[in-house]
Amino acid sequence: MQAAATRGKAWRMIARLGRVSLAAAGILLVAILLTEYLRTPVLLVGNLTIDIVDKKKALGGAISYAAAVATAFGVKACIVTAASSDANLTVFEGHELHIVSTQDTLTFEHTYTWWGNHRKLKVSKQPNVTLTLDHVPQHCRRARTILMGPLTPTDLDAAAFVHQQHGWWDRFIGFKQRIGYMAQGEQRVLDKAGRVYPYKDPSQHILDALSPRTSVFLSDVETDSWPPETVQRLAAQSDRWLVTRGEFGAHEFTVDQGMSLVEPVKVTAVDTNGAGDTFATAYMIALAARDSNPGQRASWAASRAVQQPQSCKPQCVTQAIQRELWPARTRQRLHWLWEHVFEASLLQQIQQFLQDNKACQVLKGKLHGLGLNWL
Repeated sequence: MQAAATRGKAWRMIARLGRVSLAAAGILLVAILLTEYLRTPVLLVGNLTIDIVDKKKALGGAISYAAAVATAFGVKACIVTAASSDANLTVFEGHELHIVSTQDTLTFEHTYTWWGNHRKLKVSKQPNVTLTLDHVPQHCRRARTILMGPLTPTDLDAAAFVHQQHGWWDRFIGFKQRIGYMAQGEQRVLDKAGRVYPYKDPSQHILDALSPRTSVFLSDVETDSWPPETVQRLAAQSDRWLVTRGEFGAHEFTVDQGMSLVEPVKVTAVDTNGAGDTFATAYMIALAARDSNPGQRASWAASRAVQQPQSCKPQCVTQAIQRELWPARTRQRLHWLWEHVFEASLLQQIQQFLQDNKACQVLKGKLHGLGLNWL
Protein backbone atom coordinates (compact mmCIF):
# COMPACT_ATOMS: atom_id res chain seq x y z
CA MET A 1 0.00 0.00 0.00
CA GLN A 2 2.78 2.38 0.95
CA ALA A 3 4.73 1.41 -2.20
CA ALA A 4 1.70 2.20 -4.38
CA ALA A 5 1.32 5.60 -2.71
CA THR A 6 5.00 6.32 -3.27
CA ARG A 7 4.73 5.39 -6.94
CA GLY A 8 1.65 7.59 -7.33
CA LYS A 9 3.47 10.48 -5.73
CA ALA A 10 6.46 9.97 -8.04
CA TRP A 11 4.23 9.92 -11.12
CA ARG A 12 2.49 13.12 -10.02
CA MET A 13 5.86 14.76 -9.53
CA ILE A 14 7.00 13.62 -13.00
CA ALA A 15 3.78 14.94 -14.52
CA ARG A 16 4.26 18.28 -12.75
CA LEU A 17 7.84 18.48 -13.98
CA GLY A 18 6.65 17.65 -17.47
CA ARG A 19 4.12 20.51 -17.39
CA VAL A 20 6.75 22.90 -16.05
CA SER A 21 9.22 21.81 -18.77
CA LEU A 22 6.57 22.21 -21.47
CA ALA A 23 5.71 25.69 -20.22
CA ALA A 24 9.39 26.64 -20.08
CA ALA A 25 9.89 25.37 -23.64
CA GLY A 26 6.88 27.41 -24.78
CA ILE A 27 8.20 30.56 -23.09
CA LEU A 28 11.64 29.97 -24.67
CA LEU A 29 10.07 29.55 -28.11
CA VAL A 30 8.06 32.75 -27.73
CA ALA A 31 11.20 34.58 -26.55
CA ILE A 32 13.18 33.39 -29.59
CA LEU A 33 10.39 34.34 -32.00
CA LEU A 34 9.99 37.74 -30.34
CA THR A 35 13.75 38.34 -30.48
CA GLU A 36 13.86 37.58 -34.20
CA TYR A 37 10.77 39.64 -34.90
CA LEU A 38 12.26 42.69 -33.18
CA ARG A 39 15.77 42.21 -34.57
CA THR A 40 16.99 44.95 -36.92
CA PRO A 41 16.97 43.54 -40.50
CA VAL A 42 20.13 45.26 -41.73
CA LEU A 43 22.84 47.61 -40.46
CA LEU A 44 24.44 49.88 -43.07
CA VAL A 45 27.80 51.41 -42.15
CA GLY A 46 29.88 53.81 -44.23
CA ASN A 47 30.40 57.42 -45.21
CA LEU A 48 28.11 59.29 -47.53
CA THR A 49 29.95 61.46 -50.03
CA ILE A 50 29.68 64.60 -52.06
CA ASP A 51 30.65 63.75 -55.64
CA ILE A 52 31.82 66.62 -57.82
CA VAL A 53 31.46 65.91 -61.54
CA ASP A 54 31.92 68.74 -64.05
CA LYS A 55 31.86 71.20 -61.12
CA LYS A 56 28.39 69.95 -60.14
CA LYS A 57 27.79 68.45 -56.70
CA ALA A 58 25.76 65.29 -56.16
CA LEU A 59 25.04 63.02 -53.22
CA GLY A 60 26.97 59.75 -53.42
CA GLY A 61 28.70 57.02 -51.50
CA ALA A 62 28.01 53.31 -51.19
CA ILE A 63 25.91 53.88 -48.07
CA SER A 64 23.60 56.29 -49.92
CA TYR A 65 22.92 53.78 -52.70
CA ALA A 66 22.48 51.02 -50.14
CA ALA A 67 19.84 53.09 -48.34
CA ALA A 68 18.08 53.81 -51.65
CA VAL A 69 17.96 50.11 -52.53
CA ALA A 70 16.81 49.08 -49.04
CA THR A 71 13.96 51.59 -49.32
CA ALA A 72 12.99 50.17 -52.71
CA PHE A 73 12.79 46.64 -51.32
CA GLY A 74 10.82 47.74 -48.26
CA VAL A 75 13.61 47.04 -45.76
CA LYS A 76 14.05 49.48 -42.87
CA ALA A 77 17.74 49.74 -42.03
CA CYS A 78 19.78 51.09 -39.16
CA ILE A 79 22.32 53.43 -40.77
CA VAL A 80 25.53 54.76 -39.24
CA THR A 81 27.43 57.36 -41.24
CA ALA A 82 29.72 60.36 -40.79
CA ALA A 83 28.77 63.73 -42.24
CA SER A 84 28.96 67.44 -41.67
CA SER A 85 25.97 69.46 -40.48
CA ASP A 86 25.10 70.72 -43.98
CA ALA A 87 24.96 67.27 -45.62
CA ASN A 88 21.89 66.28 -47.65
CA LEU A 89 20.31 63.36 -45.79
CA THR A 90 17.03 62.97 -47.70
CA VAL A 91 18.01 59.57 -49.12
CA PHE A 92 17.96 58.15 -45.58
CA GLU A 93 14.35 59.10 -44.84
CA GLY A 94 12.35 56.21 -43.42
CA HIS A 95 15.41 54.54 -41.90
CA GLU A 96 16.88 54.69 -38.40
CA LEU A 97 19.74 57.14 -38.93
CA HIS A 98 22.72 57.76 -36.64
CA ILE A 99 25.03 60.57 -37.72
CA VAL A 100 28.58 60.91 -36.44
CA SER A 101 29.12 64.65 -36.72
CA THR A 102 32.29 65.74 -38.50
CA GLN A 103 33.69 68.98 -39.80
CA ASP A 104 33.74 67.78 -43.41
CA THR A 105 31.79 65.27 -45.48
CA LEU A 106 33.91 62.93 -47.58
CA THR A 107 34.23 64.63 -50.98
CA PHE A 108 35.40 63.11 -54.26
CA GLU A 109 36.30 65.04 -57.39
CA HIS A 110 35.65 62.94 -60.52
CA THR A 111 37.50 63.60 -63.75
CA TYR A 112 37.26 61.61 -66.98
CA THR A 113 39.55 61.20 -69.96
CA TRP A 114 38.35 62.76 -73.20
CA TRP A 115 36.96 59.44 -74.47
CA GLY A 116 34.94 59.13 -71.30
CA ASN A 117 35.60 55.60 -70.13
CA HIS A 118 38.40 56.10 -67.63
CA ARG A 119 37.66 57.80 -64.33
CA LYS A 120 40.15 59.49 -62.01
CA LEU A 121 39.35 60.27 -58.39
CA LYS A 122 40.68 62.82 -56.00
CA VAL A 123 39.69 63.18 -52.35
CA SER A 124 39.39 66.89 -51.56
CA LYS A 125 37.80 66.59 -48.10
CA GLN A 126 37.77 63.82 -45.49
CA PRO A 127 35.91 63.40 -42.20
CA ASN A 128 38.16 63.29 -39.16
CA VAL A 129 36.67 60.06 -37.83
CA THR A 130 36.84 56.30 -38.43
CA LEU A 131 33.53 54.52 -37.85
CA THR A 132 33.76 51.75 -35.23
CA LEU A 133 31.41 49.59 -33.21
CA ASP A 134 31.35 52.30 -30.55
CA HIS A 135 29.36 54.50 -32.96
CA VAL A 136 26.67 51.82 -33.41
CA PRO A 137 23.72 51.44 -30.98
CA GLN A 138 23.64 48.07 -29.24
CA HIS A 139 20.43 46.87 -30.89
CA CYS A 140 21.80 47.70 -34.36
CA ARG A 141 24.95 45.64 -33.74
CA ARG A 142 22.67 42.59 -33.49
CA ALA A 143 21.17 43.11 -36.97
CA ARG A 144 20.58 40.02 -39.11
CA THR A 145 22.82 41.48 -41.80
CA ILE A 146 25.63 44.04 -41.69
CA LEU A 147 26.58 45.77 -44.94
CA MET A 148 29.72 47.90 -44.91
CA GLY A 149 30.72 50.35 -47.61
CA PRO A 150 34.11 51.99 -46.98
CA LEU A 151 35.28 54.38 -49.69
CA THR A 152 38.76 55.02 -48.29
CA PRO A 153 40.89 52.80 -46.02
CA THR A 154 40.21 55.08 -43.02
CA ASP A 155 36.40 55.15 -43.30
CA LEU A 156 35.63 52.31 -40.92
CA ASP A 157 37.11 49.42 -38.94
CA ALA A 158 35.65 46.50 -40.90
CA ALA A 159 37.43 43.77 -38.93
CA ALA A 160 35.84 44.97 -35.69
CA PHE A 161 32.35 44.54 -37.14
CA VAL A 162 33.13 41.09 -38.54
CA HIS A 163 34.74 39.71 -35.39
CA GLN A 164 32.54 41.33 -32.75
CA GLN A 165 31.45 39.16 -29.82
CA HIS A 166 27.69 38.82 -29.53
CA GLY A 167 25.84 38.56 -26.22
CA TRP A 168 25.01 35.34 -24.39
CA TRP A 169 21.44 35.22 -25.74
CA ASP A 170 22.51 35.34 -29.39
CA ARG A 171 25.14 32.68 -28.70
CA PHE A 172 22.53 30.57 -26.89
CA ILE A 173 20.05 30.60 -29.80
CA GLY A 174 22.83 30.07 -32.37
CA PHE A 175 22.37 33.39 -34.16
CA LYS A 176 24.57 33.71 -37.26
CA GLN A 177 24.97 37.21 -38.61
CA ARG A 178 25.61 37.78 -42.32
CA ILE A 179 28.29 40.28 -43.35
CA GLY A 180 28.34 42.10 -46.68
CA TYR A 181 31.58 43.93 -47.47
CA MET A 182 31.65 46.41 -50.36
CA ALA A 183 35.41 46.62 -50.19
CA GLN A 184 36.41 48.91 -53.06
CA GLY A 185 37.54 51.65 -50.65
CA GLU A 186 39.99 49.26 -48.98
CA GLN A 187 41.80 48.86 -52.32
CA ARG A 188 42.54 52.57 -52.64
CA VAL A 189 45.73 54.47 -51.80
CA LEU A 190 45.71 58.24 -51.42
CA ASP A 191 48.77 60.33 -52.14
CA LYS A 192 49.49 63.63 -50.36
CA ALA A 193 47.38 65.54 -52.88
CA GLY A 194 44.40 63.20 -52.33
CA ARG A 195 44.70 61.48 -55.70
CA VAL A 196 43.38 57.91 -55.58
CA TYR A 197 45.41 54.94 -56.82
CA PRO A 198 44.59 51.23 -56.65
CA TYR A 199 46.38 48.61 -54.57
CA LYS A 200 47.89 45.92 -56.77
CA ASP A 201 47.32 43.19 -54.16
CA PRO A 202 44.53 42.48 -51.67
CA SER A 203 44.86 45.00 -48.86
CA GLN A 204 45.43 43.98 -45.28
CA HIS A 205 42.09 45.53 -44.33
CA ILE A 206 40.30 43.02 -46.58
CA LEU A 207 42.35 40.08 -45.31
CA ASP A 208 41.56 41.01 -41.69
CA ALA A 209 37.81 41.11 -42.39
CA LEU A 210 37.48 37.68 -44.00
CA SER A 211 35.35 35.08 -42.21
CA PRO A 212 32.96 32.22 -43.05
CA ARG A 213 30.12 34.77 -42.75
CA THR A 214 31.62 37.45 -44.99
CA SER A 215 30.46 38.10 -48.56
CA VAL A 216 32.96 40.35 -50.36
CA PHE A 217 32.01 42.60 -53.30
CA LEU A 218 34.63 44.11 -55.62
CA SER A 219 34.77 45.03 -59.29
CA ASP A 220 37.14 43.84 -61.99
CA VAL A 221 38.83 47.25 -61.73
CA GLU A 222 40.20 46.21 -58.34
CA THR A 223 40.88 42.53 -59.06
CA ASP A 224 42.11 42.29 -62.68
CA SER A 225 45.72 42.91 -61.65
CA TRP A 226 45.64 39.98 -59.18
CA PRO A 227 46.87 36.48 -60.10
CA PRO A 228 43.92 34.32 -61.29
CA GLU A 229 43.96 32.05 -58.25
CA THR A 230 43.90 34.89 -55.69
CA VAL A 231 40.14 35.44 -55.60
CA GLN A 232 39.45 31.71 -55.35
CA ARG A 233 41.95 31.42 -52.49
CA LEU A 234 40.34 34.30 -50.61
CA ALA A 235 36.83 33.00 -51.34
CA ALA A 236 37.80 29.78 -49.55
CA GLN A 237 38.23 31.89 -46.40
CA SER A 238 34.87 33.64 -46.86
CA ASP A 239 31.21 32.87 -47.40
CA ARG A 240 31.48 34.07 -51.02
CA TRP A 241 33.14 36.60 -53.30
CA LEU A 242 31.44 38.53 -56.08
CA VAL A 243 33.41 40.39 -58.72
CA THR A 244 31.23 42.65 -60.86
CA ARG A 245 32.20 43.06 -64.51
CA GLY A 246 29.87 45.77 -65.76
CA GLU A 247 27.92 44.79 -68.88
CA PHE A 248 29.34 41.25 -68.64
CA GLY A 249 27.59 40.48 -65.35
CA ALA A 250 29.53 39.21 -62.34
CA HIS A 251 31.62 36.24 -61.26
CA GLU A 252 30.50 34.54 -58.05
CA PHE A 253 33.02 32.46 -56.11
CA THR A 254 32.00 29.99 -53.39
CA VAL A 255 33.74 27.10 -51.71
CA ASP A 256 31.13 24.56 -52.81
CA GLN A 257 30.53 25.63 -56.43
CA GLY A 258 33.75 27.39 -57.39
CA MET A 259 33.20 30.16 -59.93
CA SER A 260 29.83 30.75 -61.58
CA LEU A 261 28.53 33.53 -63.82
CA VAL A 262 25.82 35.94 -62.71
CA GLU A 263 24.14 36.77 -65.99
CA PRO A 264 23.73 40.48 -66.79
CA VAL A 265 20.39 42.08 -67.57
CA LYS A 266 20.92 43.76 -70.92
CA VAL A 267 19.93 47.44 -70.93
CA THR A 268 21.23 50.68 -72.37
CA ALA A 269 23.38 52.26 -69.66
CA VAL A 270 23.11 56.00 -69.04
CA ASP A 271 25.37 56.30 -65.98
CA THR A 272 27.13 53.48 -64.11
CA ASN A 273 27.75 55.27 -60.79
CA GLY A 274 26.31 53.25 -57.92
CA ALA A 275 25.76 50.10 -59.97
CA GLY A 276 28.12 47.99 -57.86
CA ASP A 277 26.66 49.30 -54.59
CA THR A 278 23.13 48.60 -55.86
CA PHE A 279 24.19 45.09 -56.88
CA ALA A 280 25.76 44.32 -53.48
CA THR A 281 22.82 45.66 -51.45
CA ALA A 282 20.19 43.85 -53.52
CA TYR A 283 22.26 40.67 -53.29
CA MET A 284 22.50 40.80 -49.48
CA ILE A 285 18.79 41.59 -49.12
CA ALA A 286 17.90 38.66 -51.39
CA LEU A 287 20.32 36.40 -49.51
CA ALA A 288 18.71 37.33 -46.19
CA ALA A 289 15.29 36.55 -47.70
CA ARG A 290 16.59 33.08 -48.70
CA ASP A 291 16.20 33.86 -52.39
CA SER A 292 17.34 30.84 -54.39
CA ASN A 293 19.14 33.09 -56.88
CA PRO A 294 20.28 36.33 -55.19
CA GLY A 295 22.64 37.10 -58.07
CA GLN A 296 19.75 37.37 -60.50
CA ARG A 297 17.91 39.79 -58.21
CA ALA A 298 21.09 41.84 -57.75
CA SER A 299 21.78 41.97 -61.50
CA TRP A 300 18.23 43.13 -62.18
CA ALA A 301 18.47 45.91 -59.55
CA ALA A 302 21.83 47.09 -60.91
CA SER A 303 20.35 47.26 -64.41
CA ARG A 304 17.72 49.68 -63.09
CA ALA A 305 20.42 51.85 -61.52
CA VAL A 306 22.51 52.25 -64.68
CA GLN A 307 19.51 53.52 -66.64
CA GLN A 308 19.25 56.59 -64.39
CA PRO A 309 21.24 59.82 -64.94
CA GLN A 310 23.81 60.96 -62.39
CA SER A 311 21.79 64.14 -61.73
CA CYS A 312 18.95 62.33 -59.93
CA LYS A 313 20.89 59.62 -58.13
CA PRO A 314 20.66 57.92 -55.73
CA GLN A 315 16.99 58.76 -55.00
CA CYS A 316 15.80 57.89 -58.50
CA VAL A 317 17.31 54.40 -58.11
CA THR A 318 14.64 53.78 -55.47
CA GLN A 319 11.92 54.95 -57.82
CA ALA A 320 13.25 52.92 -60.76
CA ILE A 321 13.27 49.69 -58.73
CA GLN A 322 9.90 50.30 -57.10
CA ARG A 323 8.27 51.17 -60.41
CA GLU A 324 8.78 47.61 -61.62
CA LEU A 325 9.21 45.68 -58.38
CA TRP A 326 5.94 46.48 -56.63
CA PRO A 327 3.58 45.93 -59.60
CA ALA A 328 5.32 42.59 -60.21
CA ARG A 329 4.89 41.62 -56.56
CA THR A 330 1.26 42.69 -56.59
CA ARG A 331 0.59 40.57 -59.68
CA GLN A 332 2.31 37.58 -58.03
CA ARG A 333 0.27 37.96 -54.84
CA LEU A 334 -3.02 38.35 -56.70
CA HIS A 335 -2.21 35.28 -58.81
CA TRP A 336 -1.39 33.32 -55.65
CA LEU A 337 -4.64 34.44 -53.98
CA TRP A 338 -6.73 33.44 -56.98
CA GLU A 339 -4.96 30.11 -57.42
CA HIS A 340 -4.81 29.06 -53.78
CA VAL A 341 -7.76 30.79 -52.13
CA PHE A 342 -10.48 31.67 -54.59
CA GLU A 343 -10.06 29.26 -57.48
CA ALA A 344 -8.71 26.21 -55.68
CA SER A 345 -10.48 26.67 -52.36
CA LEU A 346 -13.47 28.97 -52.27
CA LEU A 347 -15.08 27.92 -55.54
CA GLN A 348 -14.52 24.25 -54.80
CA GLN A 349 -16.08 24.68 -51.36
CA ILE A 350 -19.13 26.43 -52.83
CA GLN A 351 -19.53 23.73 -55.44
CA GLN A 352 -19.21 20.98 -52.84
CA PHE A 353 -21.74 22.73 -50.58
CA LEU A 354 -24.31 22.97 -53.37
CA GLN A 355 -23.83 19.31 -54.24
CA ASP A 356 -24.17 18.09 -50.64
CA ASN A 357 -26.94 20.38 -49.40
CA LYS A 358 -30.36 18.64 -49.56
CA ALA A 359 -32.34 21.89 -49.77
CA CYS A 360 -30.30 22.93 -52.79
CA GLN A 361 -30.94 19.57 -54.44
CA VAL A 362 -34.72 19.85 -53.84
CA LEU A 363 -34.73 23.41 -55.23
CA LYS A 364 -32.73 22.23 -58.25
CA GLY A 365 -35.33 19.49 -58.94
CA LYS A 366 -38.25 21.92 -58.74
CA LEU A 367 -36.53 24.40 -61.06
CA HIS A 368 -35.85 21.58 -63.48
CA GLY A 369 -39.54 20.57 -63.38
CA LEU A 370 -40.55 24.14 -64.20
CA GLY A 371 -38.20 24.23 -67.16
CA LEU A 372 -35.83 26.58 -65.39
CA ASN A 373 -32.89 24.20 -65.36
CA TRP A 374 -30.78 26.89 -67.03
CA LEU A 375 -30.57 28.52 -63.62
